[in-house]
Amino acid sequence: MQAARLFINTGRKIGDAGLVQSGLSALQPALESQPDARAMILAAVGKQYLHDFDGALELLDQAETLQPRNPTLLLTRANILVVQGHTLKARPDCRGLAKSGAFDLALICAATTDMLSPHADAAFAKLDQYMALKPKMEPAMRGYAHSVLAEIGMYHGWPDRAAGHFVQAIKADPDSIRSATLYADFLLRRSEYEGALDALQGKPPTDAVLVRRAIACSQLKKSGCLLRSRRSLQAHLLAEKKIGSFAHAREEARYLLDVEGKPGEALERALLNWTLQREFEDADILLRAARGVDDIAAEQVVKSWVAENGLSIPALSVEPGSHPQAGAVTIPGRGSSL
Repeated sequence: MQAARLFINTGRKIGDAGLVQSGLSALQPALESQPDARAMILAAVGKQYLHDFDGALELLDQAETLQPRNPTLLLTRANILVVQGHTLKARPDCRGLAKSGAFDLALICAATTDMLSPHADAAFAKLDQYMALKPKMEPAMRGYAHSVLAEIGMYHGWPDRAAGHFVQAIKADPDSIRSATLYADFLLRRSEYEGALDALQGKPPTDAVLVRRAIACSQLKKSGCLLRSRRSLQAHLLAEKKIGSFAHAREEARYLLDVEGKPGEALERALLNWTLQREFEDADILLRAARGVDDIAAEQVVKSWVAENGLSIPALSVEPGSHPQAGAVTIPGRGSSL
C-alpha cells in the first residue's frame, strides 16, 4: 500500500503515467485478496488519472459497501462523474460529503457541479460567502476552493472576480499545479504571455503545464523555450501511448491546434478525447478544431451537448456564426489534477 501510494501520488504530481501504472500493478495483489476499501479507493484514484473512468467507478462502488461515507471515495466519484459530463449524478455524492462531516468539500463539490449550469451565479455566491466567513481551513483546501471560484469566474465572464480568487488560491497553496495552470490560462486569454510563463515557473512538467508553456513561448517567439516544451510533451505522450493510455489526448489536441496550427490532427485527438471526458475545455478544443476545418458535424456535437444538458457557458462560443479567438486558450478540468 505504501509503495503503491508513493508511485501513484508521485506520478500524478509530476505527470508520469508510467509511475501511476506501476502503482496500480503494486496494488493488484491487495485487490485480488480480501476486500480492502483503502486499496480500492487508491486504485480508483490511479485509474482516474489514466482516464479509466469506468474501472475507477466500479472500484469505488465496491469500496462503498465497506466505507459508504469515506470522503475521498465520495469526492473522487463526484469528480469523475463531472468530468464525464454527468453533473446531476454527481450531486448525491456532494450531499454525502456533507453527511460525512466534510462540509468544506461538500460546498466545493456542489459549486463544481453547477459550474456550467444557469445556477452558477448562485453557487458562486454561496461558496464565496462561505470562504469569506470561514476562519480556518487547510491551505490546500482553501486554495482548491478559491481555484473553483476563479474557474467559475472565467467561464461566466467575471474577470475581476476570477483575478481576485486566483490571487487568494495561489497565496493559500503556492505549490498547486491546478491553480497555476488556471492562472496561466487566465493570463494567456489576456495576452499576458510573460505572466503566464511566470505563473508556471517551477511547476513539475506535467502535460498541462507543458502545453501552456508551449503556447506562451510560441506567442513570444522564444524558440529555445518552445523546443524544450515540445520535446518534453512529445516524450510524455509517447510514453503514455506505449502503455495504452490516451489520458491526455486533450492536451495533445490543444498543442496541435494552438502551437502547431494543425486543426485536422487536433480534431482527431479532440474527438477521441470527447469519448473519455466532457468538460468545458473538452468542448472548447473540439469546437475550435472543428471550426478550423469547417467540420459542421463535429461542431454540432458540442452544440447538442450544451442544449441537451441545459448548460449556460458564456465563455463557450456556440451561437451560429460565432467563433472563438484563433489563439484562445482553455481551462483545465478535474481529470488528472485533483
